[in-house]
Amino acid sequence: MRTRFLIWLLNLTVVFSIAGSVPLYSQDFSIRTNLLWDAVSEPNLGVEFPVGDHWSVGGDFGLKAWPRWLAWDWDNANPTHWRNFAVVPEVRYYLNEVYQGFFAGADALYTHYNVGAVPTPFHMYPEVENYRLQGSYWAGGLFAGYAWWPWQHWRLEVEAGAAVGLAAYDRYDCPHCGTKLAEERKVRVVPKLALNVAYNPVSKEKHQARKASAMVVSGRDTITVLTPPVAFVVQLREITAPETAPDRLARQNDWVIPIEKYRPLDYLTRPGRDSVMYVTYPVDDARLDPSFGNNAATLDKLQEAIEVIRDAETTDELLISIVGLASIEGPQERNDTLSVRRARAVANYLQENTFIGHRHFEIIGKGEAWDWFRAQLEAAPSGNGKLLDILNTEADPDKRERLIKADAGLYRQVREKFLADQRNSGYIRVYYGNKPDSVTARWNGAVTDLLKAKRYREAVQMMEADPVLLSRVEADPEAANAYGIALYFTALDNHDTQAEARAIELLKKAARDGSVAARENLKGIDTYGPARKEYEAWKEIINENER
Repeated sequence: MRTRFLIWLLNLTVVFSIAGSVPLYSQDFSIRTNLLWDAVSEPNLGVEFPVGDHWSVGGDFGLKAWPRWLAWDWDNANPTHWRNFAVVPEVRYYLNEVYQGFFAGADALYTHYNVGAVPTPFHMYPEVENYRLQGSYWAGGLFAGYAWWPWQHWRLEVEAGAAVGLAAYDRYDCPHCGTKLAEERKVRVVPKLALNVAYNPVSKEKHQARKASAMVVSGRDTITVLTPPVAFVVQLREITAPETAPDRLARQNDWVIPIEKYRPLDYLTRPGRDSVMYVTYPVDDARLDPSFGNNAATLDKLQEAIEVIRDAETTDELLISIVGLASIEGPQERNDTLSVRRARAVANYLQENTFIGHRHFEIIGKGEAWDWFRAQLEAAPSGNGKLLDILNTEADPDKRERLIKADAGLYRQVREKFLADQRNSGYIRVYYGNKPDSVTARWNGAVTDLLKAKRYREAVQMMEADPVLLSRVEADPEAANAYGIALYFTALDNHDTQAEARAIELLKKAARDGSVAARENLKGIDTYGPARKEYEAWKEIINENER
């Protein structure tokens, strides 16, 4: 028996010698303990050495020197008896890389035991429960498992498998623990279950750096092929200026419009009541009466909006565009003049009540509202074909009117359905312009230029030196993206893990707040971050070797 045990120890020694003969991996060993063995009061220790990118060799040793569950329980009246030691050399193959991910392996097992009156799960081994067995077990098995790194130096492993082997033992009468009943030899199948906690002196980063790079050692000479990190294309977007009081008005009212969207009116359709403001007039009249129709509410809204824009410190442009109209009744020349007088009446009223100079007004007399009339006909239910024919075949406005009035029924229809809405100064719009924002300009200019030049530390210093500049980080997701990416690269250069974590959280918040650039940067970091850390860890290893 001693000879067999020495043979097993010799095999295990050969395995560890093979591991030590591979210079690239010999220092990258791991030690572990199986928590399930520990739970049944059997201290154990395992070791593992990588011998390639996917292969490792190692083994486990367990020793239970006391007879019962607790080391200090030596009550001889208790028939339970369990002592043993076990040696389990093994070889593993990892699908991805050593120490990481799924693996499969083969192992050998030698154990010497003295066990009796010990309950077993599902009564798998009744001899152990009813007798005392003393002997040895030789077996070979297969197993599979999964390993991962929760921390830089610590790993967890789960594995399961089974072994088949020969059990040679003496069976004793357990109640007396002295009478030998038989010498037996049986083939036994034993399960293998493990929940290992493993410690690697070489951290996860350095271990992966060893794998990521190729190193050839010959005597004192070291030839290194070092692959730098993958390229990182930083994504940036311009930030927008903070919303101003006129911006809020524009968001709430379609007839308040940024000046950059101004376009001259060349064709008028019926105005939508949410897109323009307009006041109405009695027939053939250009006097603006606030009490007529809905004029009072309209003029109040116009005056309020103009005063907000006028008084805003951010305003540098203000334009009130007023288009006067007349209905299609009456001579064209008279209606052209009437439309201008109606538009000017609105401008005069707003000037007197808001103290806005005449240079802020655009007054347009559009004359007869034939464009609007066509739009009314086309939008109305069927039955307007004759009117549309007149508009399509006759270009002279006065002749069109005579043709319509020649048919009394047709003219009555026009007066009742369409003409009342046309007596107005329609298409009143308020345009505004904001002053250039200096903080926004600095973000989109100086800060962006530093980031594009990869001068991240200077960008961080510029932002953090100006509280007003830095305040945009909370208000604008694109500013948070810019600050986060500058902070990330600065933290990498300083090996500052806390600042790096802060930068990642800042980018995540920017992404949640709508920054597409931040989402793209986070995807890039997922690839670039580990690659750069492996690269720097490998450089450190090379420098150590060269020293």
